[in-house]
Amino acid sequence: MFSEIKEAFEQGKPVIITDQKREFEADLVFPSEIMKKEIINFMIAEGKGVLCTVADEKELLNKGFFKMPGNGLDKHSTNFFVPIDYKLSDTGVTAIERCNTIKFLSEGHGPSMFSYPGHVALLGSKPFQERQGHTEASVELVKLLGYKKFATIIEILNKDGDSHDFDFAVDMSNKYGLPMVSIDEIYKEYIKNTKLVYKAAEAKLPTEFGEFKIIGFYNNIDEKEHFALTYGDLHDKPIPVRIHSECVTGDAFSSLKCDCGSQLKNAMKYISENGKGIIIYLRQEGRGIGITNKIKAYSLQDKGLDTVDANEVIGLPADNRDYAVASQILEELGVTDIELLSNNKDKENQLVNYGINVVNRKNIFGNVNEHNHNYLKTKFERFGHDLKNIL
Repeated sequence: MFSEIKEAFEQGKPVIITDQKREFEADLVFPSEIMKKEIINFMIAEGKGVLCTVADEKELLNKGFFKMPGNGLDKHSTNFFVPIDYKLSDTGVTAIERCNTIKFLSEGHGPSMFSYPGHVALLGSKPFQERQGHTEASVELVKLLGYKKFATIIEILNKDGDSHDFDFAVDMSNKYGLPMVSIDEIYKEYIKNTKLVYKAAEAKLPTEFGEFKIIGFYNNIDEKEHFALTYGDLHDKPIPVRIHSECVTGDAFSSLKCDCGSQLKNAMKYISENGKGIIIYLRQEGRGIGITNKIKAYSLQDKGLDTVDANEVIGLPADNRDYAVASQILEELGVTDIELLSNNKDKENQLVNYGINVVNRKNIFGNVNEHNHNYLKTKFERFGHDLKNIL
């Protein structure tokens, strides 16, 4: 896919970046440093949105460019700076003048080379792990393909001026032979190519299942304090790995509403009996919604809703977990070939997409009781967890 995108850029064709998770929009994107007036003309004529040039927010601020008041204050708002024109432009509005503005910015020129307000909207990209918008995806895409971290983007509007028309973007892709790539696909490639997790501290941890080593990490993905327990020699392949999402009610208080605590213990027992393995403990309580929201969902479950419907009633995803940080913890530990101790196929799929070689997946079951039977049934029927053998 990415070689096809590189080829398109070299042929003077923009590509289409789609966002099917949040904005449900598509943008035309092209590297700023090789911009030409013909490409500008095409993007304006066919995209019809706002033509924007994108650079790293910190770099723009360090050079002295300044933000529009009130923009970029939260991760969902577009991070607008004051629009720019290359200073030697006449009106700044023609295709060649906008092309010059875009290229001069990508060459590293500072604010003194531009006039304000101009005809090219200027956007600052935040770290990709912090915000996954078209702004961030565009600069990370061109960087992945060997260009400077400057991109030019424009929203694709359909014939009625609507930006939320995925089919229209697909038709444009087919009509002009423009490759399509999603923000999610770019993010996965970014995670595979950008080191964001580092070992911070380790110590011995004697447990009822033997002596593990506990390891903490500096984490620049979500800033949470995830940690790992390791056991034995990690050089053999594959290494048994349990990626366990925090469940304070089950892990610490022995709740019977779920099977989490008993699953964790069974995984530790399996690892100690096999003489090697890793427990990665991710701080994503309640499938990523947090303990307070989990309690709200519990209250609805007490009234008869299942875990999926309860989360959706309080306005949250049924499962909000991402395993990017787990993949980077494994790489920091020097482990890429694993036996995944999990009943969750989505966990396996995500790890594979982040570059981890899941040699096989082994089911690790927890205890079943009258209080968690419906919970496990929902996992099986609505999340696709491999629980048939215990239900």
